[in-house]
Amino acid sequence: MTQSRPLRVLFVAFSRSSLGHVTRMRTAARRFADAGHTVAVAVHEEVRHLVDHAGLQWIGIDEIGPAPAWRGMNDVASLRAFARTRLASPIYVRTSLRDELRAIDEFAPDAVVSDMRNTASVAASMRGLPSFTCHNLRLFKHPMHAVLPEILATLEAVGVAPEHRRPLGDAVLVPDLPLLDPLSDVPAETAGLMTSLTSEIRHIGPLVPRELLAQPVRAEREPVLNITLGGSGAGDEDLLRVVAAASGLGVRLAVTLGVEGPESEVLADKVRAAAGDAEVEVAAFRHDAVDLMSRSAAAVVHGGHSSMIEGLLCATPLVFTPQSAEQRGNAARVAGLGLGAVVAEDDPSETVTQAIKAALGADRDAHAAFASVLRSADGAGAMLELVERSVALHRVGGSDA
Repeated sequence: MTQSRPLRVLFVAFSRSSLGHVTRMRTAARRFADAGHTVAVAVHEEVRHLVDHAGLQWIGIDEIGPAPAWRGMNDVASLRAFARTRLASPIYVRTSLRDELRAIDEFAPDAVVSDMRNTASVAASMRGLPSFTCHNLRLFKHPMHAVLPEILATLEAVGVAPEHRRPLGDAVLVPDLPLLDPLSDVPAETAGLMTSLTSEIRHIGPLVPRELLAQPVRAEREPVLNITLGGSGAGDEDLLRVVAAASGLGVRLAVTLGVEGPESEVLADKVRAAAGDAEVEVAAFRHDAVDLMSRSAAAVVHGGHSSMIEGLLCATPLVFTPQSAEQRGNAARVAGLGLGAVVAEDDPSETVTQAIKAALGADRDAHAAFASVLRSADGAGAMLELVERSVALHRVGGSDA
């Protein structure tokens, strides 16, 4: 949709227990910038390098540290109590609103797009701006079914007016296909709450990096196993188990730790020890993660949305070692399509080895066909059109008319 003048769009992302939210907002922001809009990405300083590497304006905001304990909590009461000390704590909510309002006032955007920053749309509403949230629906099955009511209670407790208590924004944009992340999987009570808090829930397709769209699916692959299990620290034991299980398969192991700093050096040494005589390349973080995925013969992932989607987009056979409910749901869906295999925490090493070996030798025709359909969805392009249209309507009905 052609605009009478370029937009200013602020992207805000949760960052400190998963890099997937940041990389998605970076991908979207880059697409908006390429379309001639002015953008800024507000994230914690710890991940500023991701924003800088994409040539985008960075705005610093505070963020809560990782706490992987929620992954093992299935009791709603326990999850809600935990949320009150974390994402729904008054201190965190006040701090987040303070930073987001500051970013809005400094950058003066026409719209706000956020990924798992549950107060960004609240701040946008307080400034009279349209806003959009990027969410995986599977997270509303666990843990957001417990977290979202607590966030609403905290917004009320800290004095946010009822008309601004809209943490889902004007529209929830699902960066996936309904086949992979269906609304029907969201519990009825939670789905009802969601629809009371937003005007629209729309599947837009994955937020595909432009460099991936520009290249065809690779038919020939290098003898490389890509092992990337996230950066929360929750998967260190899985990481070492996978490396040991793959060490005798005769392929190079490309291991991404997902964390930087002194602890990453300690973990890297453990990885090398687990690899034995196998050739192994260890990196704390990779700016070429998508290229590595596209070159790899197979990949082992936990099943978080970003790594799963990257694997599917690259037609790379996947082996999942899920830990959270979301990851188990993602893994089961992909495995059901015949595009991946799942290994459980208590599976013996021989089972893990066989799953990896099968993935390395998989027929890629079905993977390539699915990747072609997934790429054509182009969620970043769909997001761009939706935000442009919504802002244009907002201008007609508002003070810019």
